[in-house]
Amino acid sequence: MTARFFLDNSREFLEKKTVSKDLNADVFHHLRDVLRVKTDDVVELVADRKAYLASIQIVTENNIVFSQLKAIVKDPELPIKMTIVVSPLKSDHLEWLLQKATELGVSKIILTDFAYSVVRASKIEKKLPRYQKILKAAAEQSHRLLVPEIMYEKNFLKRVVLTSKQAGIVAWEESAKQGETSKLASTIKAVKIDPAIKELISVFGPEGGISQSEIKELASAAFVPVGLGPRILRAETAPLYLLSSASLLIELS
Repeated sequence: MTARFFLDNSREFLEKKTVSKDLNADVFHHLRDVLRVKTDDVVELVADRKAYLASIQIVTENNIVFSQLKAIVKDPELPIKMTIVVSPLKSDHLEWLLQKATELGVSKIILTDFAYSVVRASKIEKKLPRYQKILKAAAEQSHRLLVPEIMYEKNFLKRVVLTSKQAGIVAWEESAKQGETSKLASTIKAVKIDPAIKELISVFGPEGGISQSEIKELASAAFVPVGLGPRILRAETAPLYLLSSASLLIELS
């Protein structure tokens, strides 16, 4: 499979068919020093959310010049923006979640504090650049057209207000225990057929679960409590269940 890379500076590539050491340092380094590309090698480059199959003409000390650009028509992105809201997790668990969620089509990840959060986010903002690099690498590997956003919003649960273009769900294990099995599918199907809805925001609790007061807060903000099947899922697994279900119901049916 042809390697794909996201450009930091799209303009020089689109206008000059060039990737330079100065304006696209990471991609330049990877192509020239890691992959050791040469004339006529082909790579995929993403510029302004469009992918191009690019043939290399020449490699110099400071520039890689391309001779041919061919737009790749295929769009791998979900038609609905998928935002997941999760608690900070132990570092390796969170990094694994970020990688796999990107592969499954997430658009945005919001980290926030819950009453029962096991991991506190005292240093989370300092780690955001590292998390962004993980998201970028996963987006390149899975041949996405966009790199998901990630941010930390300490009081998201208390401040969230859904707009007319958003729908919201909250994964709640009590719904599953009570035998509820249809709200997840029905909500995703409703989002699919409603042209006004552009984004689905899904909230997932920490290892300790979501408190009753948090469920009430979210329900009052029009979030629908849904079950994720009869089995208990880990905090890092539940968002992947949702993203897989959304792909099945929106893209494959």
